[in-house]
Amino acid sequence: MIRLREMLYGTRAVIELTESELIDGRLVRKMSPKRRHQRLELRWTVALQAWAGDRGEALPEWRYEFKAPEHKFTSLQPDVAYLSRKVLEELGPEGAEKPKRAPEIAVEIISAGDRERDLAWKVSAYLAAGTLVIFVVDPPKRTVIAHSRDLVTRFGPGDTVTHAAMPGFGYAIDAMFEGLYLGKR
Repeated sequence: MIRLREMLYGTRAVIELTESELIDGRLVRKMSPKRRHQRLELRWTVALQAWAGDRGEALPEWRYEFKAPEHKFTSLQPDVAYLSRKVLEELGPEGAEKPKRAPEIAVEIISAGDRERDLAWKVSAYLAAGTLVIFVVDPPKRTVIAHSRDLVTRFGPGDTVTHAAMPGFGYAIDAMFEGLYLGKR
């Protein structure tokens, strides 16, 4: 079932598919997540929330609407996103429901059918709007690429994902992908 909602884009109303994102002025339908994708979303949500404790919230599929410098207005729904308690309090109860800002941390899990240019635009928009780090997870390659303003770091099998913006956070790649491919270890 396709659900539609009306949203404001600049000064005009736009009909948006609720399972879509507004990327570079275009409505792009999100890929329907499969088992592996959903398991990775859950694992990242749990890992980020465990790291955050009561200092913030990590949630899957949390929509953000913002205008980043040198980018068109965007409406993105990262696979997993994090906001600190401080930012949540500044937003207030209503503002935290669909923040009018970029997340502090975002996780994008590549799905079959995702376009490279859309992903690159999203990473660029997140960073321009103040996101500290975006983790791009590539399940078939079993890799994670961490993008921040001044650094891009690639992690693969045997590595542990870390980032300077997240003191104390560590997520072992091997544990991240363990059991995702049925019949394989």
